[in-house]
Amino acid sequence: MIRQVAHHARMQTNQTGETDLKTATQLSQQADEFRAVIDGHLPKPSPMIRISPDHTLIGHEVMWGGIWREPGLDTRLRSVATITAQCVNGHDFGLMHQIRVGLTLGMSTQMIKAMFVELKFYAGVPSSVFALLMADKVIGERDDWKAQDQHVDQPWLDSLTEKMERGRTARKKTWGERADRELAASLTHEMVPGAAEIVDSYLYGEIWQRSPLTVKERMVMLLSVLMCQQHMKQLKRHIGYALDAGLNQREICETFAQCGWYRGWPHVEDALEIAKEVFDARGAKT
Repeated sequence: MIRQVAHHARMQTNQTGETDLKTATQLSQQADEFRAVIDGHLPKPSPMIRISPDHTLIGHEVMWGGIWREPGLDTRLRSVATITAQCVNGHDFGLMHQIRVGLTLGMSTQMIKAMFVELKFYAGVPSSVFALLMADKVIGERDDWKAQDQHVDQPWLDSLTEKMERGRTARKKTWGERADRELAASLTHEMVPGAAEIVDSYLYGEIWQRSPLTVKERMVMLLSVLMCQQHMKQLKRHIGYALDAGLNQREICETFAQCGWYRGWPHVEDALEIAKEVFDARGAKT
């Protein structure tokens, strides 16, 4: 039965509006093409082939041949979303596997580490520490990855006031005046102002400054972690920020679909309901 579901043809509308019938064979071929690029650095063979052939088949066709190859979101951004979801999951195999995929797709070691440093603020200390330990193990597997893993010292501002001012400038430039006002007037600033100012000054005033992440990479990461942790109020706010930062509707929706395969598909429906509210309110276009 599982094999029949996995092999069921799906309907897709292409850019011309015509219906494109995609078969399981085509999905498998797409998976083969993609995995020819990334599998060189992945452990083989997977024990799941022996334990559950159906599980392996679904992963090959639905994940690698299907979701990963959907249009609307750059493959590297899909890798950012997946690594974030696996950081939240906290399972060593899945996280190490996707770090290898990211490195193979051209993400630098410093970019991956920067993701986990920033995720410390969103996923928490234990998840980020575990992710950095897994990243260190993966980087140590190959000489070329180790060679590029060079820390560059950058000076830190001493004054929290300076950090906060620099952070707000960066926040306004990325998300706009409205986002800056909303975050500055948040409940954390009202009820725990000392902690809120420290967190904001370091997150926006320091981490954003030294990170190699692009604006889109950061937004995909933030949307992913908020969806995976089911922080729906924050997700709604950050969907708006993502639109202001230049992501389009399709990119946001595809981010949720990508994460859903790794965190659980019901998360996608919940996230898309929130996204639709924001899109409808703004009249956002793809």
